[in-house]
Amino acid sequence: MTGPTNASGNAVLVNALSSSVRSTINGMESVPGLVRQVLEEGSWRSFTTPRGEHVAHETFESFITAKPSKGLGYSVDELVRILTDDRETLHMVVEELGGPPAVSMASPPQAHQELGDEKGFWDEPSQDAPVSDGSLWRDPSDDAEATAPADGPGLDPTDPVNRDALDLRAAGKSGGWVWAFKVARNVDPSARGSQPSKEEDPDVHPGPAKVSAAEFARRIGWNPKRVMRYYRAWEEGVRTLGLPGFDVLQPGVDTPLPAASTWTACFAPGGVGKERAAALTAGAEEAGLSMRKVVYVAQSPGAMKAAILADPSTAEAARVALLERAQGDDELRSHLVRGIAHDDTFRKAYSSEAKATAQTDRLRKIVEDGSVLTPAGQVVAIPAPLHQEVAERLGLEDWSGEELKREEWAARTSEKIDELVSTHIEADPQIKACEQRAEAYGVVSRTHKSLQKIASLPLVEIADDELRESIASLEEAAKALAQMVQPPPPSV
Repeated sequence: MTGPTNASGNAVLVNALSSSVRSTINGMESVPGLVRQVLEEGSWRSFTTPRGEHVAHETFESFITAKPSKGLGYSVDELVRILTDDRETLHMVVEELGGPPAVSMASPPQAHQELGDEKGFWDEPSQDAPVSDGSLWRDPSDDAEATAPADGPGLDPTDPVNRDALDLRAAGKSGGWVWAFKVARNVDPSARGSQPSKEEDPDVHPGPAKVSAAEFARRIGWNPKRVMRYYRAWEEGVRTLGLPGFDVLQPGVDTPLPAASTWTACFAPGGVGKERAAALTAGAEEAGLSMRKVVYVAQSPGAMKAAILADPSTAEAARVALLERAQGDDELRSHLVRGIAHDDTFRKAYSSEAKATAQTDRLRKIVEDGSVLTPAGQVVAIPAPLHQEVAERLGLEDWSGEELKREEWAARTSEKIDELVSTHIEADPQIKACEQRAEAYGVVSRTHKSLQKIASLPLVEIADDELRESIASLEEAAKALAQMVQPPPPSV
């Protein structure tokens, strides 16, 4: 990985990366690409800071951990966590570091498995393992609210509530059970500000007092709603996983945590209800996507619509998804069908496509049989060249380079086969007679059914002069036909 030796030029990339890793969610999206570019060009080795100071690093790890603006100001753990969803960049980082980093539980388990480390080295913590203040798991929802800026409220670190608040303020943008635990052991929604609640009266439970969600949010730099989402996640864990209740938890006192894999079943991301969050989580897992990306799309219908309208590949993905969902969703299927039926453009397109599909299915059957049946049931073989042409065209998946569209080709080919059958019939008088006889049988059968339907009506009550004349005329026509088919009298 060799790059430019121009320190000023390198600074552009390094400063962009440094800014992105400390930015909001939109900035974080650009981090993997910038990390990859910094590695490919070797920009991290030598660059100039915004103050004009020249910086040189011997190792990529020193670049990661050096304080801004001489480096990223991150730990290796945190960078690995950010790059979890970008396998290629993650491997580049590991290669530059000289092997899998000796990371703590902070790095997400899936990142460790992707890097191929020895089994057990990056396993999830045991149920019995004590809580570590530095243990952060990646929250798949990746809450959109950013943590507090560096110049947030000053806190006394000797207070255990403040220590947890400072931990969360300094952490990355997402965590799991560790964050929920830090909220659960320090927050009581019934408390007022930093005053103890009745349940946490020092006379009943000696020790530091819990604070309200609003006060804890102020100390961290979060929105109170975000604090309560983690509070409710622990509450769900109490109900479904048997976690210690809030009355048992005390500030500064650790307790074993459940496996990280249980987190998404208990946490509802911001702006997404519990049932909807469960459905989105299941969908993300089935598709192999991060929960953060799926929730972002679900919360941004306007952006999703804009992408569908502007980008053909996005529109195709939406079409496939709608059809797949409609297979098992009666209501959605009805909405789609009604939308097509009530729109002239779609209705005409559907009629044309239905006709083309019927013709294509017929051609496919002819190719499979190698022949076509006449109305009388006689078999007419398809010439080899035509058979090959039809088979090749039916196998096409992309018709963009063809002279005719699929429906036009199907219509013309069907006409060609019908002409072939007609020529075959006309060439043999015996075959022609057989076909005409079959046609006559069909007409007589349909006429007989029509007469039966007429006879079922109350003719005596409804007949007028015009109807009587029509029926009499029909009778005369039938007698004439009967006379026509009588065999000639034997010659004397």
